Amino acid sequence: MELNDPTLAHHGGRRKKLAASVAAVLMLCMAAATGVAPRNAYLDPRAPRQQERLHLPDLREQLEKLTDATATYIHEAPMQGGDTIASLLKRLGVDDPDAQEFIRRNAAARNLFNLEPGQVVLAEVDQDNLLVSLRATLDGNVSASRELVIERAGDLDEPAFKAIVRAVRNELRHEMRSGIIAAGGFFRTMDAANVPDEIVRQMLSIFSGVIDFHHDIVAGDRFRIVYEAGFRDGAVVRNGRVVAVELINRTQPYQALWYPADGSHAGAYYTFDGRSMARPFLRSPVEFSRMSSGFGWRNHPLHHRWVQHKGIDFAAPTGARVQATGDGTVDFLGRQTGYGNIVILRHDGGYSTCYAHLSQYAGIRPGQRVTQGQLIGYVGQTGWATGPHLHYELRFHDVPQNPLSVMLMEPETLAGPTRQRFLSYTSDLLSRIAVLRSLDVAAGGNRNLVR
Repeated sequence: MELNDPTLAHHGGRRKKLAASVAAVLMLCMAAATGVAPRNAYLDPRAPRQQERLHLPDLREQLEKLTDATATYIHEAPMQGGDTIASLLKRLGVDDPDAQEFIRRNAAARNLFNLEPGQVVLAEVDQDNLLVSLRATLDGNVSASRELVIERAGDLDEPAFKAIVRAVRNELRHEMRSGIIAAGGFFRTMDAANVPDEIVRQMLSIFSGVIDFHHDIVAGDRFRIVYEAGFRDGAVVRNGRVVAVELINRTQPYQALWYPADGSHAGAYYTFDGRSMARPFLRSPVEFSRMSSGFGWRNHPLHHRWVQHKGIDFAAPTGARVQATGDGTVDFLGRQTGYGNIVILRHDGGYSTCYAHLSQYAGIRPGQRVTQGQLIGYVGQTGWATGPHLHYELRFHDVPQNPLSVMLMEPETLAGPTRQRFLSYTSDLLSRIAVLRSLDVAAGGNRNLVR
C-alpha cells in the first residue's frame, strides 16, 4: 500500500531555496573575514621586524674529542714467495719498526714465517701507519684452524705487543662443481671450473684404479663434484674431502661417495649403489704423468735390441711424487744395476711392485708398512734411463704382469642393515648430485655452486 503526499513537490522547492540562502550568507562572511584579517608578517615587507641573539652550544670540547680519536684502517695481503717480515708489513701498509722487531723475536709471532704463498694476512693500522693488530690463519683442517693474533699492548710512548695462537672454528660448507671436459683436456677444464688442485688430486686418487686421466678422458665427458670446504669471514680457509663425485667417461658413469662404514671418521669410497671403490692396486703410481712405454717387447733405447719390457714407464719431471699403488711392506730399498734407485714393495697374495730410476726416497725404510697412495719417492733418471721417468713393475710370485690388464679382486658390496645405513647417510649427497645433473650445462661451460 503506498501513501502519496500531494504537497511533496512544494516542500522540495522550499528546501532548495533554503540551501541557496545559507550558501550566500557563508560566502559573504568569508569575504568580510578576508577584508578585515591582517596580512601575514612574512609576506608584508612593511611589517615590523624584531631581531634576537641566538646562543649556540659550545662545540669546542666535542671537536677536541674527535681530533684526539685515532682512526684505524684494515689492510690485507697474501703471503708471497720469498717474503720477509719487512716486505710483508710494507705491503700491509705498516711502518712500525717496533712491531717488526717484536715479530722477529717473539716465538708465537714467528709463526708468520711458516705461512705458505697465497695465505692471507690482515693488519689493522692507525693513521700513522703503526700496527694495531695482525691476524693470520696458520693451519688446521676443514672444521677448525689455528689463528695467530698480534696486538698492540702498550701506548705510543712505550710500545709493547703480545702474540697468541688460538683455535677457531670454521664454517663447514659443501661446495659443488660441474661441467663438461673441453678440448683443452681434463686439467684445463678443472682450472676453468675453479676446482682446487687438492680436490683434483683426490679425484685422481679415487678413480685411479679404473681410469687413466691422461688417456681415457675425452672432450664431452662430464663431471660433478661435491666437496667440503671450511670458511671464515666468508673466505675459504681450507678445502676438505671429496664427499661425492660422478664422472661420465665415454658414456660410462663412474661414481663415488665417501662413507664411514664403521661409524668412525676413517671412511672409504663406495659407488652410489654401495660397492666399495677400493682396489688392490692403483693404475698409476705417478700423478700428472703419461705412459711413455708399455708392457711387452720393445727396442731398448740404450742397447738397441729387442727385449722384454717387464713393466710400464711413466714419463714425468724429476721430483714428481711417486706413490705406493697398494698396501704393503718395504721389501728392498737401494740401488740395482739398470734400475738405479729402486723401491720394492711386498703385498698380500704373492704380489710385489717395483719403482725404479728414483731420484730420492721419501723417508721410508726396509720393513716399514706403507699404505696405498703413500708417498715413497720421487721421479729421477738413475740407472739405465735416457730421461726422467718412473719404471713400474707388478709381479705375481716374482713373474712380471701387465699392470693395465691384471685381473683385480671383486670389490665388497654393502648389504642388509649396513646398506640401509649407507643409503640413509648418503641421501643428502645424492640429492646434491641430482641438483648438478638437472643443470643445463652448456658445452664447454662449468657451474660453481654452494649448498
